[in-house]
Amino acid sequence: MTQCGGRVGRLVAVWAMAACAARAGEAPKEKPAESPPKPAAHTVQPELLKIEAQLKGVFEAARAAEVVFRPEAWAELSVLEAAEPGAHVKKGDVVLSLDTTKIDEALRDAEAALALGDSGLKLAQDELAAMQKSLPLDLEAAERAKQTADEDLKRYTDIGRPAAVKEANFAVKNAENYLLYTQEELRQLEKMYKADDLTEETEEIILKRQRDAVERVAFGLEMARIKAEQTLKVDLPRQDVTTRDAAARQAIALAKAKATLPVAASKKRLELDKLKTDQAKAAEKLAKLKKDRETMVVKAPADGIVYYGSCVRGNWPKLGQTLERGAALKPNDVVLSIVAPRPLFVRAVVPEDQLEKLSAGIEGKATPVGYPSLSLKAKVEAVSEVPITAGNFEAKVAVDLPKEAAAIVPGMNCTLKLVSYLKKDALTVPAAAVFTDEADGEATFVFVRKADGTPEKRPVTVGRKADSKAEVLKGLSKGDVVLTERPEGQ
Repeated sequence: MTQCGGRVGRLVAVWAMAACAARAGEAPKEKPAESPPKPAAHTVQPELLKIEAQLKGVFEAARAAEVVFRPEAWAELSVLEAAEPGAHVKKGDVVLSLDTTKIDEALRDAEAALALGDSGLKLAQDELAAMQKSLPLDLEAAERAKQTADEDLKRYTDIGRPAAVKEANFAVKNAENYLLYTQEELRQLEKMYKADDLTEETEEIILKRQRDAVERVAFGLEMARIKAEQTLKVDLPRQDVTTRDAAARQAIALAKAKATLPVAASKKRLELDKLKTDQAKAAEKLAKLKKDRETMVVKAPADGIVYYGSCVRGNWPKLGQTLERGAALKPNDVVLSIVAPRPLFVRAVVPEDQLEKLSAGIEGKATPVGYPSLSLKAKVEAVSEVPITAGNFEAKVAVDLPKEAAAIVPGMNCTLKLVSYLKKDALTVPAAAVFTDEADGEATFVFVRKADGTPEKRPVTVGRKADSKAEVLKGLSKGDVVLTERPEGQ
């Protein structure tokens, strides 16, 4: 048995080796071809489709009264006392006082200048009235002076000068004749007394007197000749010039009076008009100063909270600033605002890529950053039609503020979640499964896997898209399987 078993084992071994050798000599068999992988697919089922815009916003007061100094005449504004930011004030409370020391001085000076101007104006009016009355008299006087000068020149030329010449010549001639008479009398006396042998003492006296008379008359003749020469060669030529000049000057004076007196009156009227204008301006400036002075004590126009500066799209750029005594203010700048704590709305920044999700009327929730446990009802009232900054638009959102939201004040931030579209049983497909063929006029379609596994191109109507999903409004049914990749050759 042992030997037989050993032979059998050896035979089996030999047979196995032979079989292996035979298999080794056979040609290798080909592996069956693998089928191509099927494209990824999605089974259409009704599901919730929710499109939501998430924004950041800031609570803003619907009502706020800004305190702005718009002085009409006084630009030097200095703080005397100001309410603290955040202070709750009542209507009529003083919230800001300015230093009035300098404007009060300016008011006193302006009042004094106005009073002085009134006096100057009254004086100018009186002077103009007097000038208007004296103008015809002055013109008449100039006419008379010209007429008198012309008459004097004519009389001098026709009568005065010839008479003076005649008088001068006659005086010389008369002196000459008188000298001849006196000399002849002396000659006769000497001849008469010479006939006597003895000349009496009385006769000597008479002769001496006569000789003195001759000498005086001769001197008189000399003086007459000198005077005649003075008259004819000096005085009369000078009188000629003087008389002609006087007439010419009066003619010039008359022409000047006719030209300048009306102009002077007109100038006086213009000066008076300017004084009236200046006085009106001074009165207006005084009135503006008084008005500016009245605005330097500011009272709250309504109940509210004090904020420094103005609200700029819900934000307060001057938060943290102070108004210390002596601080200078700029005209036309908003110094502070009295803000009504209620009602509030939310002003939200809308990035351009979120714009399609928003429209007036959609609702959602607002969550204050400082009070995340609060969830406030929110509703979009309006969306800006143009950007407020590059790439950003703006939305105004109404919010409900219950009693538990009493701590919410203007300037606080919040986040918004606004549902622009919500459908519980929407038929959706991956957005990658929707294709557009430009050759078919931008037709939209999907590829549906048929029962035999082959794809079918099917046109569809697509609705809203969100989170890489697209709602199919027409063309698909529940259970349809759509390919998420475009089949080869399609």
